[in-house]
Amino acid sequence: MTYVVDIRDWLTKSGDLPSDNLRVRRNALRVASFIEYAADLEPGECRQTLVPCRRRPARRQCLGLIWVAKQADRRISAECIVCQGVDSLVSGWQETEWAEGMMPAVPTSPDGWSGGDTGNGNETH
Repeated sequence: MTYVVDIRDWLTKSGDLPSDNLRVRRNALRVASFIEYAADLEPGECRQTLVPCRRRPARRQCLGLIWVAKQADRRISAECIVCQGVDSLVSGWQETEWAEGMMPAVPTSPDGWSGGDTGNGNETH
């Protein structure tokens, strides 16, 4: 299945991942990963992600990884070069928390984990 999605339609009014619908949350998190990987690309550039392909050609799991590309119109396309499947075409990502790419590194606490607020409405423990 190919998603043509404006990511804002899957987020809460405050721009967070939803917590009331786990299917939508899973899909939004997958698309958020595509946004992080593609955020700093220029139109016409692409890169491989570590997101696995979900397609099952001939009823067998594709073993490919998704590649993301930034289109001339700034939408992000995500597709598998192994099975040639298009996963997503994403718009509306520019004002999300993932639009600047991966979050900057933060120091760990003395016990090895910083914990605290992750910025997406979910605290780590």
